[in-house]
Amino acid sequence: MNNYNIINISKVNSNLLFEFYKKVFNQRHKTLSKHWQWWYRNKYLGFETLVLIKDQKVIGQAGLIPVKINIKNEILPAIWFVDFAILPKFQRQGFGTILTKEWMKICPNQITFCNNKSLKIFKKFGWKENHNSKRLAKPIDPFKFIFYLGNFKNNFFSKYYRTKLKKNLHKVDTIKPYLVKDNYKILFESFEKRKLFSTDSIVRDQDWLSWRILECPFSRNIHFFENNGNFAITHIVISKNIRRLHILYSFSTNFSNEENLIKSIYKWGVNNSIDLIWGNTNNKELIQKYENVFSSRFTKNLNFASWSSNINSQLSLNDLQAIDSDNDIISIDDNYL
Repeated sequence: MNNYNIINISKVNSNLLFEFYKKVFNQRHKTLSKHWQWWYRNKYLGFETLVLIKDQKVIGQAGLIPVKINIKNEILPAIWFVDFAILPKFQRQGFGTILTKEWMKICPNQITFCNNKSLKIFKKFGWKENHNSKRLAKPIDPFKFIFYLGNFKNNFFSKYYRTKLKKNLHKVDTIKPYLVKDNYKILFESFEKRKLFSTDSIVRDQDWLSWRILECPFSRNIHFFENNGNFAITHIVISKNIRRLHILYSFSTNFSNEENLIKSIYKWGVNNSIDLIWGNTNNKELIQKYENVFSSRFTKNLNFASWSSNINSQLSLNDLQAIDSDNDIISIDDNYL
């Protein structure tokens, strides 16, 4: 346990960081090494990811994404806890606890989506959990996921299935998305018109939107759907030969319009070779509408945990969606570069 240091990520040699990522985040180590400054929104609000050094090597990391939150009309700093990892050789030696303690000193308000293993650690430090957030997914082309079929049979059944879907969706509105990179002004004006800076939520202001969308290294595949005053931001990701459409964020004037918007996006996905549609939300009414379009069979409860030194150790945030934390980008692998 001796001779270790915990330092800010900006002070770490890039080669050491690359070797560590290669071991613990093997599927995305190149992407993460190249884009970690954006990935962790480095130095925003003065916060940085922490890295654990021992024997001149990186053996652990506690990642973060800083944001502002609006709690009872007060704007406060907060950090998402992401990409927490200790090299297997050094696990069960107390380094995870040491790194978590140091991380919790950074900011008084902390939030995370986490796996069961991490949740056990957070609960020891007084974090509160809830399972209100859900991930919903719908395979558009189920034959892409049936691996025992040969390519010829897969292609035959896929073509037949999509033709049938197109006929069933002929009454659904047809909408064409904008490429966000070339139409950022339209997207920001939509946020401004609807004043999407509500209380008890992430502050999605121009700084946040510029970072999360405009400066995103993958913005070439982020699209913006708009229909009758309702809109959605989506990200098309190709991973393991599966063409996925992530619904990052959606807004509607009412839930009936939300359902129509999602159906229109689904129709677009059918017509544009999307294999899977996916989205997150913690809004109960929105979950019900999503499940009319998606399928409850593919619903997954997410662990959300929070801690605050000033707000009774718990933060209840409304309108958490797939655009928040690393829900979307963690699925991006090196083949996406």
